[in-house]
Formats: sequence, C-alpha cells, structure tokens
Amino acid sequence: MAQLLSLSYACDPFAQALTAVMTDEVLYTDLTKYYELMCSGINYQEQCEYAQRLHQLFGIGGDEYLDLACGHGPHLKYFAKYGYRATGLDANQQMLDRAAESGIDVEFSCQDMSCFSFDRPFNLITCFLYSILYAYPQRQFENTLKSVYQALKPGGVFCFDAVDKNQVANDEGFSHQLQDGDDKLLFQSRWQYSGSGERLDLHIDIAREAGEEINRWQDKHSMLAIDIPTIKHLLEALGFEVHIMERDFSKIVEWQGENGNVFFVCVKTL
Repeated sequence: MAQLLSLSYACDPFAQALTAVMTDEVLYTDLTKYYELMCSGINYQEQCEYAQRLHQLFGIGGDEYLDLACGHGPHLKYFAKYGYRATGLDANQQMLDRAAESGIDVEFSCQDMSCFSFDRPFNLITCFLYSILYAYPQRQFENTLKSVYQALKPGGVFCFDAVDKNQVANDEGFSHQLQDGDDKLLFQSRWQYSGSGERLDLHIDIAREAGEEINRWQDKHSMLAIDIPTIKHLLEALGFEVHIMERDFSKIVEWQGENGNVFFVCVKTL
C-alpha cells in the first residue's frame, strides 16, 4: 500500500492545509509525470548497451526481447533500435498507455511479472532499476523467476539488478532537483530495512515549488529484502547458469563480493 501525502501551503505557516490519501501505486498513476521527471537523469542508453553486450557474450543470439516492469518504456526504444523485436510488460496500464504514446515499434502487455505468459519464447529478458524487487514477498519473487525461466528459449539470457538487504545503508539516499518550467522540483529516494524480515521499504519524497506555494508528496513502496547468495541459489535451483557482475554499466566486471549492488546475468541452460 502506497501513501500519498499532499501538502499545499503558502510560506505563511498559519496557512497550511494537509490532505492524506491512501492509494495503490500512487507514484506510477497519479504522479506519472513526476515519476518520469524523477528518472530523467538516468542514462537508459548506457544500461541498454550494457545488457546488449551481456547478451552477446553469454547468449546464443536471437532478437526476441522482453522488458519486465517496463514503465513508460525508456529501455524499449533502444532495444528496438538495436533490431530486437521488443515487448514491454508492466502491471500498470496507465504507464503502458504513456509508453505507447511515444510511437516506438514495440508491443505492450499488462501482466503481473510473477505469473506472466506469452505465446512465444524470448532470447533476452531484462528487469532494470531494481524493479524485480517489487516481486514481494519472497514467494512472489520465486514465482517471477519461474515465469522468466519458462518464458526464455534454451540459451536465453535474463539480466536484472538487485541490492543485498544486508548492505542497505538506511541513510538519506539520493536526492536531486530540476526545473520544470518556472517551477522547481526536488526528489529524494531512499531504502530502509529494519534488519529482519523480508520487507524493504522504498521512500520517495517529491516537492514542487511554484513561487510561494509548495506541494509535497511522500510515497512508500514495499519491496523484497533478500541477500545475493539467496538470489543465486534460487536461480541455480531453477536451472540457470548464474554470473554476478558489478553494477557498473560502463564496463563488464565480475562481482568482487563487496558491493551490495549487483547485476545478475542468468543463462537458461541448453
């Protein structure tokens, strides 16, 4: 359950109004525009080139491509340019409608990634931006891995990034700001893990300053808290050949065992 807190007030502290609304997937529905602006600094092309290189290194070719939790489709347009027959999957129809507006030649499917199916197998499946951890609780995550395995062709590659629950910093996270016309937008995102259990909380704060008026939104998402060895074990139990890389999209480097942010490359054995 996501919580939206909308604060609208002038700088006069006596003129404050607070409205709290409880809803699902607030950031990805009511705040779709803000989600896109929040992610505007991400180098999607670099991520796509990285995954394509991994597919060339570990896969056996083929152009059938699926992006899980594709959102508004920023990765899909690059894979379409690379010559892949690209398909985007997301559980949020509004995000898919937004993606379709871009006019890129891809297919879209509104499905839950923990139980999806298609009438054709894929050569490459990706899930960027830690989105696979939205498969919560762990049984949902395990079902997602099973669905991916079933959807891949033999020799197909599955790539995704993940964070180890034991290395979540529980700090202020990442923040940045940008201009949207005359308004200033401030974004902050951070993970919080209690130290036990399988829930990892993602907190997202958005503030919009328009003159003396300030609007604030606070969004909270439950994600999966899991460690890297457990992910590796679950993948290998399904039959994947597993390679773990440093999450550095500028170069391909095997994980050194210290960084809590990694990129998994999983090959469905022939």
